[in-house]
Amino acid sequence: MTLRAIASATIIAVLFLSGCAKQPLPQEKAAAVSLVPVTFPQWQQSLAGYRGQFVVVDFWATWCAPCIERFPHIVQLHEKYGRQGIRFVSMDLDDRSDPQALDRAREFLITHNAAFDNYRMDEVVPDAFEKLDLLGIPAVFIYDRQGKLRYRLTGDNPNKQYTNQDVDKAIEQILQDKSEL
Repeated sequence: MTLRAIASATIIAVLFLSGCAKQPLPQEKAAAVSLVPVTFPQWQQSLAGYRGQFVVVDFWATWCAPCIERFPHIVQLHEKYGRQGIRFVSMDLDDRSDPQALDRAREFLITHNAAFDNYRMDEVVPDAFEKLDLLGIPAVFIYDRQGKLRYRLTGDNPNKQYTNQDVDKAIEQILQDKSEL
């Protein structure tokens, strides 16, 4: 075998093993991401179905610039902690009567590879906020395995906005709480 043939074979092997052939196709990425419309009572049932798991819920909308900025961190946390028994869920609070908002939300989730449970609140926006007891978004709620709300991280208080580090600390705390494990 010539030196040129060995070099060519090596380059092909390196490219193949480095994952060039493993990149998901856009259709595969889209298939892994869904956006399920739910009414508030359906959301409560879905949330109850997560009992037995720690659950991190991110409330967001495409019109909310801080939501869009913070969402990739939720995806990173899902990748980091998903195998440690923490369930990640997103709740889109875009206007249900705006079909373009639905398209933007789906595209956003696909772009960020949000391959976890994604819901869209199928309620009038002000009613949804009231039922969820939210003054604004972004917001992150963290539930323990019994379904009890352990952390409510919001921007409701303009003098105390939560940060990504607050979410990280809350997750670390529930993982360390031996009474929960």
